[in-house]
Amino acid sequence: MAQTPPPEVKLAKGILTEVNQLRQNPPRYGEQLTPWRAYYQGKRWQPPGQPSQRTRAGVKGLIEAQTWLKQVQPLGVLRSVTGLERVAVRLIPQAINATELTTQLNAQGRWEGQASFCRTQGLTNARAILVSWLVDDGQKHRPNRTNLLNPLFRVAGVACVPRPQMQCVLILAGGYHAPTATPKPNPPRPSSPKPP
Repeated sequence: MAQTPPPEVKLAKGILTEVNQLRQNPPRYGEQLTPWRAYYQGKRWQPPGQPSQRTRAGVKGLIEAQTWLKQVQPLGVLRSVTGLERVAVRLIPQAINATELTTQLNAQGRWEGQASFCRTQGLTNARAILVSWLVDDGQKHRPNRTNLLNPLFRVAGVACVPRPQMQCVLILAGGYHAPTATPKPNPPRPSSPKPP
């Protein structure tokens, strides 16, 4: 009998599923978020079963994100890569910056093109996490939204850890390859004895 995966594993898979649904049809995904407007009470946002969060824009932030998604063209889905999942696990307890991200990516394999990340804390619902990233409340340049819909990203890795609040990190890159083992050189062939 197959064991039920722990909540953090299910959440990580759910996040990647939501990201790919978003990328495949951004306008439709935006339409599906209309019921989420009801979870705002003034500046407070609290989806069912999730912790209350104070926002700056209130429901206007979600409406703006939906309007923006109407103009976005469909993108390719992100392929899950084990090496990027390992990078995400290593970065969860750290304050992530470009240098640390590059260090961890290089430690796990070879990456291509661009790379970036999104992170969240406290939320335990995959769609709620996507909504928070798309709205990007308080972020002038909407870095999380930009990352999710960057056409140059083709692979991803997600990891979540409940410590004590649920924390999740999504790593995105243009490409990623596991390190290949260096083949051992063949031993030297014994030389034939010289005739006396």
